[in-house]
Amino acid sequence: MLPRFGIKTCFVPKQPGKKRIWIHALSVGEVISAVPFVRTLKGQHKDLDIVFTASTKTGYDMAEQLLLKEVLLKGKIRLLDQLGYFPFDLGCCVKKISRQIEPDAVVLIETDLWPNFLYEMKKSKVPVVLINARLSKRSLKGYLFFKNFSSMFFSSLTMIMAQTPLDKKRFQRLGIDTGKIMVVGNIKFDQPREDLDKGGIEDMKDQFGVQEGIQVFVAGSTHEGEEKILCRVYKKVKKRFPGFLMILAPRDPKRCPSIQSYFLSKDVHAAFWSTMDISNANPDIVLVDKMGELSRLYAICDVAFIGGSMVRQGGHNPLEPAAFSKPVLFGSDMSDFLLISSMLLDHGGAKKVESEQKLIKELETILGSRQVRQHMGTRSFEVFSGNCGAVQRIIKNLERLNIV
Repeated sequence: MLPRFGIKTCFVPKQPGKKRIWIHALSVGEVISAVPFVRTLKGQHKDLDIVFTASTKTGYDMAEQLLLKEVLLKGKIRLLDQLGYFPFDLGCCVKKISRQIEPDAVVLIETDLWPNFLYEMKKSKVPVVLINARLSKRSLKGYLFFKNFSSMFFSSLTMIMAQTPLDKKRFQRLGIDTGKIMVVGNIKFDQPREDLDKGGIEDMKDQFGVQEGIQVFVAGSTHEGEEKILCRVYKKVKKRFPGFLMILAPRDPKRCPSIQSYFLSKDVHAAFWSTMDISNANPDIVLVDKMGELSRLYAICDVAFIGGSMVRQGGHNPLEPAAFSKPVLFGSDMSDFLLISSMLLDHGGAKKVESEQKLIKELETILGSRQVRQHMGTRSFEVFSGNCGAVQRIIKNLERLNIV
C-alpha cells in the first residue's frame, strides 16, 4: 500500500484557476453511496476538478468500476479527474498526499475521520465537510467517553450534513455547534436505478438461463456464516419450488471458491458466473465472482435477501432491490441501514427474518403468491422513490459555503 504512504501516487498538480474538490469514501459501501453525489455534482459543475480517494483496495476498485470505467464505456462525461488512495493518518503521509492534491475543499462520505488529517486540513485552512453523516448509538457512547477530545475533533469540520434528526441530536450531544449540523437526508435514496430496458432484462435472464417457470432469489452482499444458512434454505425451498434458482453475490468475491467448495460438499451445484456455460450447465446456485454487478442483478429476481444482516455486520443497502420494485428480506441486524430498513418494514416492502426457519417461511410465502410479490414490490419502490433529494440539498449547502 505504498500510495497510502504518499509513495508512487498518480496525483498531478491542479491547473491554475481551477477549483479542486477532494472527495473521500472509506470502502465499497461508501463508494456506492457517493456515486449519485459525484454524478450530480459533476453534472452541475462541469469545470470542477474532482479528486476521489478510497481507503481500501476493494473501495478503490469499486470507484474505478463505477466512476471511471462504466462511465467511459457508456460514452458519458468523465466524472473524476483523478482517483487514488487516502493517506495513512501519519503526519508525514497526510502532508505528502495533501500537498500533491492541493484541495480547495474536502468532502468526506459518511465516516473515516482521522485526527492528523483534520489537523492538517485546519492548519492549511482547507474546509472539510462531512456528508451523509450518521452516528450510531455505540459510536456515540465511545465518543462521549472522550467528550472533550470528540468535541474538538468534530468541531474542526466546517459542516456536518446528517442523515436524520436523530443523527443530528447525537452529534449535538458531543458539544458541536448546532449551526454546523444540518439534516439533509440520505443520499442512498438518490441512488440511480440501473438503466435496463425490457430487452436488457431479458438478455440478463438469458445469461443465467432464466426461463418460464424459474423463480430467482438474489442473495446480495453475503458474509461468512450466511452462505451455510442460505445453502440449507435453498435445499428446503427447492423441494417445494423445483424451478428455484439462487444467485448469490458475496460481499467479497474472492470468497467464491471457498463458498463453492462448501456448496458442492452439500451436493448443491454451484457455478461461477464468469465461467458458466449456460448451454450445458443448469446450476442450482450461481456465484457472482465479479465486482460492481449486484445492483443490476436485482432486476431479474423475484425476491431479494440483504446480506450482512443474519450475522453481526450491520446489513447492506436494501434500496438496490427496492429500486426495481422487488420484495426485500433481511435478518435482524440492519443497524447500518436502520432508517431505510425501518421505512421498508413499516411500509410493507420488506420482511425481517430473524432465523433460518423464518427465512424459509417468508421466502415460500412470497414465491407462492404473485399478488404478495407485486404488493411488496410496489411498496418497496414507493419508499425508494418517495425520499429523494438529499444530493441536491447537499450541493446547495456546498454552493452556499462557496466550496463549489
